[in-house]
Amino acid sequence: MRTNLFYPAVLVVGVALVFLFRPPTESTLNFYGFAESDETAVNYNYPVVVEEILVSPGQAVRAGEVLLNVSRRKSKETLADQDFRVRELDAEESVWRSRKRDQLTAFTTELSAELARIDEEIAAAEARLAYQRSLTTGLSSISIDTTSFRPLNDKLAQLRSKRARTQVQGEERQRSMGRELALGSAPYRARVDRLRAEAAFDSSQQVQPFAVRAPSDGLIGNVSVKPQEHVPSYETLLSFYEPHSSIVRGYVHEDQTLRIHLDDELEVYSLKDPTKVYPGKVTGLGSRIVSIPTRLRKLRDFETYGREVIVSISPDNGFLQKEKVGIRVATKATAE
Repeated sequence: MRTNLFYPAVLVVGVALVFLFRPPTESTLNFYGFAESDETAVNYNYPVVVEEILVSPGQAVRAGEVLLNVSRRKSKETLADQDFRVRELDAEESVWRSRKRDQLTAFTTELSAELARIDEEIAAAEARLAYQRSLTTGLSSISIDTTSFRPLNDKLAQLRSKRARTQVQGEERQRSMGRELALGSAPYRARVDRLRAEAAFDSSQQVQPFAVRAPSDGLIGNVSVKPQEHVPSYETLLSFYEPHSSIVRGYVHEDQTLRIHLDDELEVYSLKDPTKVYPGKVTGLGSRIVSIPTRLRKLRDFETYGREVIVSISPDNGFLQKEKVGIRVATKATAE
């Protein structure tokens, strides 16, 4: 009797697959991460032209070393706009002065008309007073009470006072309007002078070369520009890293997320050199479960999920940028 080995073989393979792809369970907390530094993007708040590139990605540089030679260039549109604003202000000033002269002329005409009207009233009152006095001339037998002329005299006094007051007020208003006309253009002149000074400066500084220098010792990341490229404002020219990583970004398996907390003391160790072990502290935890990067999985071909963990370490370490490292619970024998 021949034995059929197919079904036992299938059973054995199935059991092996279950054990092979079962999520890892570990008695101690141990996971992978990679060392990294904060990236600094070099850019400017004005457009520049790249004249020369002196570094390449991954190159180590010293503080103050020249990375790029660039030039700041004022656009022709900016200079043309300044000339347009000067012409616009000249036109505004001309319109303003014309309007003020018209107002002064109109007021002078109105003042002359008002004084002429008062003069006519004074002349009429004087004529009435002279006529009444002429009626009493030669009447010696009749006694004339001088108080009978009082109303006309009072009217004349009021008119003469009104004329003097109107003339004084009018002349003061004319002087005020004259001063405004003489001094009122000063703001226009000041703005025009400033724009012309800016235009002259911009014209002299239309091409202004300068060097982009390394802010500190570090490594060049990406160089995002090419020679003779016109780079807009705030566009990144290149990225810059500190010489050593100050943080480690790791991913703890989702089954172990409850075993790690903020401020936990961990140790970060090199997977290539067992002597490189540095103390670290958990300073950040991801807010959701994500897919663990292939490079940091225990089984590369098996997609696993976990929580991001940020561990701060001293920048005085021997890790390379983006080096894969191990992370575990700190021990008393942690090496510096």
